[in-house]
Amino acid sequence: MNSLELFLAHALRLEEDSAVRYDEMADALSVHRKSEVARLFRKMAHYSRLHLAEAERRAAGLVIPRLKAWEYQWPGDDSPENAPAEEADYAMNDRDALLLALKGEQGAYAFYSGVAADTADDGIKAAASEFAAEEGEHVALLEDWLSRTPDTGPVIDLDPPAALA
Repeated sequence: MNSLELFLAHALRLEEDSAVRYDEMADALSVHRKSEVARLFRKMAHYSRLHLAEAERRAAGLVIPRLKAWEYQWPGDDSPENAPAEEADYAMNDRDALLLALKGEQGAYAFYSGVAADTADDGIKAAASEFAAEEGEHVALLEDWLSRTPDTGPVIDLDPPAALA
């Protein structure tokens, strides 16, 4: 990243995507059963919105570029905090959902850490390091939940969805 504005464009997108994805995962867990993990994901969505607000605060007064999807400099095809959607399944148990969320948080941590390590700009380095530290806290939180969440196998759906022919 060669400018704070470009970095913040990425941070804004990453944190907004994260909040949306956590809400979606919480909704999915809530629809099929009451889940403590669904409540955790609501809290994680809130944390993402707080992080988004911090990025917006830093962006105030700056001209933030409006990037097209293909212009983002992600390490993969999507925002790094978005765990792969194809790995989500409505029959996931709580542990599987936590593992999926952990992948996303690890991706965000790696992204911000990588930006901090690769930039010569002190402003970008400081912001990316701060954001990486917050993502590291989220990784630790999810790892703690995983250590206390047993693998109960897939959720059994007695009335699975039928595919339309």
